[in-house]
Amino acid sequence: MKLQASAFLIRSLRQESRFVSHHVMRAGLASLILLLFFGRLATFSRSTGVGGLFASNVMTCCYWFVTLLGGIYFSAAIVEEKEEQTLPLLKMTGASPAAILLGKSGPRLVSVLLLLLVVTPFLLLAITLGGVLPRGLLSASLGILTYAVMFCQLGLLASVVSRDFPRAFSKTLMAWILLEFLPFWGWAGSEVALFLSRFRSSAAAEEYLEMAGAGGAYEWKQFILAWLHENLQWLGGWTDDLVLNGNLNLYMAEFGNTGLWEPQMTAHLILAVVFFCLSWLLFEPCTSRVVAEGHDSPRKLSRRTRPPRRAGNRALAWKSWRYSAGGWLGLMIRLIGAPMLVCAIVFGIAAGVGEPLEGWVLANILLVSGIVVFIGSAAILLDRVFNTEIRDKTLSSLLMLPVSRNSLCGRMMLGLLPSIAASTSCIFCGLFLWLAVEPKTASAIGEVLKSAWFYQVFFMGVTTVCLGLYLSMRLRYGGMLLAIICVWMIGPMVIGSSLAVFGFWVQGRAIRSFVEFGLPITLMIVEIVFCWWMHKLIIQRLESVAEQG
Repeated sequence: MKLQASAFLIRSLRQESRFVSHHVMRAGLASLILLLFFGRLATFSRSTGVGGLFASNVMTCCYWFVTLLGGIYFSAAIVEEKEEQTLPLLKMTGASPAAILLGKSGPRLVSVLLLLLVVTPFLLLAITLGGVLPRGLLSASLGILTYAVMFCQLGLLASVVSRDFPRAFSKTLMAWILLEFLPFWGWAGSEVALFLSRFRSSAAAEEYLEMAGAGGAYEWKQFILAWLHENLQWLGGWTDDLVLNGNLNLYMAEFGNTGLWEPQMTAHLILAVVFFCLSWLLFEPCTSRVVAEGHDSPRKLSRRTRPPRRAGNRALAWKSWRYSAGGWLGLMIRLIGAPMLVCAIVFGIAAGVGEPLEGWVLANILLVSGIVVFIGSAAILLDRVFNTEIRDKTLSSLLMLPVSRNSLCGRMMLGLLPSIAASTSCIFCGLFLWLAVEPKTASAIGEVLKSAWFYQVFFMGVTTVCLGLYLSMRLRYGGMLLAIICVWMIGPMVIGSSLAVFGFWVQGRAIRSFVEFGLPITLMIVEIVFCWWMHKLIIQRLESVAEQG
């Protein structure tokens, strides 16, 4: 098994070393950290502990890099073999399930850890800036290392039990939310138990807890609620030290004689072993079913993939509307289902609390939920429009139609517009409710509409779509997610660090007026040129696919 696993490891490392994207990611991460360093260096004389702040920024970048990009990379370990129908060939080599799992997950973990080595020189520079000790940096680095090992095995488990990459990535993301926010879920569960105890009786829930401690007699359901409140609250406090989220900066801030090894590291290594064992146990049942049925069998039996009964002038738009967006069912879920679900959850919690729900609270929740639903739905739909055609090898057939490339892209995108527009229903419901509750906010909204930054946010959305469409045509997985990370996370970090360096040389009103007016206008011009360039690259990519047939 060792020889087989090492053979997989050497082959994967040699293959991935030829990918330009890996070298681009290393260079991009180094450039981002270097820009953050110059931003902190520019404010060195005006603040204390700059090294600690810079090290905190570097570690935060590493954490989200492993979570987002590593989630895409780890979740595709076994799924890519299923989609390419090469998993039977791996089994024919005589390799054991453990060797296959180690050979597929090990190189990916090594690649991510090698990429994290890029930040090592910058961490050494953080020590010279002051505000952080080598002991704290080493402890934080060990925390990132153990977290990456755990997350790699979590993605491997999701890849084993899933049929395709979207399901594998969704399961990885949901499991990450459950694990890394476990203290919050414990606190939320204790509050729900408290709400339910108040809902069942007019007496305060604290009296239930006191009666439980005194051994008083009351209904067993109330006793269970009080017991749940106590134990879930204890669970939230106990698991607070077992997660990396929220503790990473504390590792670097500890200057005492505490050990380098934290409970979080032990917990993550134990979880990594548990996830690998589950992947080992479930490998044969899950992969045998896929090999026996074939990759395309579920799609043949699915009602959604039956041949259409009619076709018309807008067949391409109808195809995207029916298969990518989900048709009328997907439209109704986004248009009506999402607001109803949010309102039902909010009203249910309010009923449990026993207090009246204020309109502005519901409006805020609808606005925030609507933004999340809109971003998630638009990212999923736009990522499918070309990626699915390339993966199913049907894009070359579509390119043979007697239409121009621009018309082809426009018609395919046209079918997604109703569902994308329906995803904004929560946002508009929250906005209308806010205006009904607080009519004075209409003037504030008018001021926002006059701001140049409002239109800059709109152009950022257009830039994200153009970049995501191109990346979805070049990459098999996570093109739109990478575009969101680049435009909405890396972009603001780069601009903020650049402003810190620029503000060191320019003082007074000049920098304020530039940030208020000049910067958004400059960014909009750059984004317009960038979108035009992305459009050209998309057309060139379509031409290359058409030539390849």
